[in-house]
Amino acid sequence: MDDVRVALRDGAANYCSLSAWKRRFPLSIWLPKYKASYLLSDIIAGFTVGLTVIPQALAYASIAKLHIQYGLYSAFMGCFVYFFLGTSKDVSVGPTAIMSLLVSMYGEKDPNDKELHLPEYAVLMAFICGCIQFALGFFHLGALTGFISSAVIAGFTSASAITIAMGQVKHILGQSFHGDTFLDDIILTFKHIKEVNGWDVLLGVSSMVILYLLQKVKNDAVKWEKDEDYTPTTSKLLAWKFLWFVGTSKNAVIVIMTAIIAWTLEYTHKSGKIALTGNVTEGIPMFEPPEFGIPDVFQVLNVGIVIIPLIGYLEAISIGKSFGRQNNYKVEPNQELIALGICNVAGSFVSSYPVTGSFSRTAINSQCGVKTPAGGLITGGLVLLSLQFLTPAFYYIPKASLAAVIIMAVIKMVNYRIFIALWKVRKLDLLVLIITFIMCLCIGVAYGTLIGIGVDIMILLYPIARPRIRHVDPSARQHYDITPKAQIYRDSVLVFEVDRSMRFPASEYIVESLYQLSLGVPHPKPVILDFTHVTGVDYTMIESLHDALEDFGKAGIKLVFCSVKDEIKDQFLAYDLKSLVVYSSYESAIQGLAEENAIDEAAAHLNT
Repeated sequence: MDDVRVALRDGAANYCSLSAWKRRFPLSIWLPKYKASYLLSDIIAGFTVGLTVIPQALAYASIAKLHIQYGLYSAFMGCFVYFFLGTSKDVSVGPTAIMSLLVSMYGEKDPNDKELHLPEYAVLMAFICGCIQFALGFFHLGALTGFISSAVIAGFTSASAITIAMGQVKHILGQSFHGDTFLDDIILTFKHIKEVNGWDVLLGVSSMVILYLLQKVKNDAVKWEKDEDYTPTTSKLLAWKFLWFVGTSKNAVIVIMTAIIAWTLEYTHKSGKIALTGNVTEGIPMFEPPEFGIPDVFQVLNVGIVIIPLIGYLEAISIGKSFGRQNNYKVEPNQELIALGICNVAGSFVSSYPVTGSFSRTAINSQCGVKTPAGGLITGGLVLLSLQFLTPAFYYIPKASLAAVIIMAVIKMVNYRIFIALWKVRKLDLLVLIITFIMCLCIGVAYGTLIGIGVDIMILLYPIARPRIRHVDPSARQHYDITPKAQIYRDSVLVFEVDRSMRFPASEYIVESLYQLSLGVPHPKPVILDFTHVTGVDYTMIESLHDALEDFGKAGIKLVFCSVKDEIKDQFLAYDLKSLVVYSSYESAIQGLAEENAIDEAAAHLNT
């Protein structure tokens, strides 16, 4: 009892210590060290990410099947909250393609527009996801995502990218229909093939080509700047920086260019040629709690309440760790969960749907040389300015150009290299990837991911449920410290080794195997069960061993254990196993059985 009191007292002292509270608010650690020289880097990075997130947010809202202003509503609060609570200087929190796709699967159709969902459910989803993420971080349960393997993540990510891209093809072609799954989109695209609009096709395809070229320009500019064998002049260096900036802001460039084209067509009385985004609600959203009273919440949100917070955290922590390794700092997983949870809870008060870390925007942050999370303040401020002053201009953004932005962003998420790598390294993992990939495409990303995780866990548990029970040939072992008689007797026993811990899924299998290998033979012999490789047992397994000892006793066959670790031996004694005989080693077991056999033979001889 005193130990418990001491542990509780020490735990409370650590929890309430100044250093612990500083870790919960990382701002208090890095802000006192902030230098004036950091300011310009943070401003440039924040501004550049802002130019990226605005068109991305508009595009991702359409993936989430919400009015496009909800993408911007989701793009600023995370930046502000992460400034206080985040442990990565690079991570940019906001809407992402995958989170938008997941949100689109759990919503109630808008009665005024069949292609969109009511935003109230998405906003409430953000609140619930935030609460779950905060709770997981508070109780240090971030390790749960460790049960999602790289194979499942790759299958899920690749299928999500293809699903998202296929869902945008209709906007490139100028078609109008509502599809719920990847297969629906394929079928309906061909069914509505007569609706194809040449203007939208031209604009969409041209936008994708330009985006590709601008990305190539950016990559080339980075290569030139990193070329150590060439020292550029100041003018060339400025030109490279300009090209890099244009390539980095390619989404904004495309959206502005195509909006100008659409406005020109409207101005010259040629409206209707291109499908436009249309009216967008002006202004910054009101700060108010989500609507908790909407009907059938858990029926509509379904398993999304579990899937979305886990996938959101998985995205954020993998991005944070990746850039932490690149830039020489560490992120704290549970603090990241808390930060992400509060980002989502706070975001729900400004009509945000669930958000997480964005890989593309985090990469831009890092490339711009951001020094602290303060860059997020500039990004969030830029989004607020666009909501306040630019929403009338969003009317002229063509749907085809937003679709082009999305397709070019997600197509890079298809990881075809991992298929080849898994084929070479471990084909069983490739099977998991393929099952996850196919299921995600056929029945939806959420359920496909759950099936992939289920298959992965079954493969993980199979060796535990079916450990290898190896028959050991006594004559093949070296024998020390045993008598010559025991040396002769060793061939009269059966020795079995279990290659891992003995847990409840394997209890019946292990005992049945012992029965078949020992009792199911014409002339049963004494059995030694070697525990050398067994590091743990559970209650169910001990119960099964108790039954086995009784059954062997009734059959008149000795069953003994050897090389049992002290913790396991203590468990056996606590259970009070009947007829339990434990030897310290294999040799002592052979010696002991040989001596018992000699005594039994002598007794039998006296009786006769």
